[in-house]
Parts: sequence; structure tokens; C-alpha cells
Amino acid sequence: MTAGAPQLRGGSRTEPVVRQVTEDLVLVEMGDRKVLAAARCPHRQGKLKFARVDGERLRITCPLHHSTFDLTDGARLSGPKCDTLRVVDALPDPPPGAAS
Repeated sequence: MTAGAPQLRGGSRTEPVVRQVTEDLVLVEMGDRKVLAAARCPHRQGKLKFARVDGERLRITCPLHHSTFDLTDGARLSGPKCDTLRVVDALPDPPPGAAS
């Protein structure tokens, strides 16, 4: 189960979703926010399409050895020592009251 699911308009909650978009990239969707990142963990190449995502804290945790990375800059926050996670693009949160 994913901790901290984002609150969407209308008061409903949704779980973050990780979608494989290419062999090398996943798209992490957390409500209106989307992050394009490497598909494999830099530690031991765990498949991040099976990762746990904390949408409130913008973190992704690898299913293999539980390395956790910040989805804004790819920094390793916990787990075995390794390189940062490659974050290709992050779409910012829309401003309050913005139409979608």
C-alpha cells in the first residue's frame, strides 16, 4: 500500500501510479503531478514499475532493497549506498485554483 495518497479535486483520493513508458523510463503519476524517471534503481537495477510511491513526500522506494529516492532531484534518502536516481522531467504542481 502506498502512503500519503494525494488529495484530488472533489475530495477523492487516488493512489500514485507508476507506468513503464519505455525500457529505460517510468512515469510516476501522483494526482496532477507527474515525474519521468529511470526505470531501474541505481543500486541493483530493481524494476521501479513495482516501486512504492509516497505521493505526499514525493518519494519512490525500490522493491528489491528498499532504497528510497526523492522524486524532485533523485537524491538517495535511505537504503544501500548508490548513485542518485535519474529524474528526467518533473511537472510541477498546478497553482491553487488553476483549471485542468
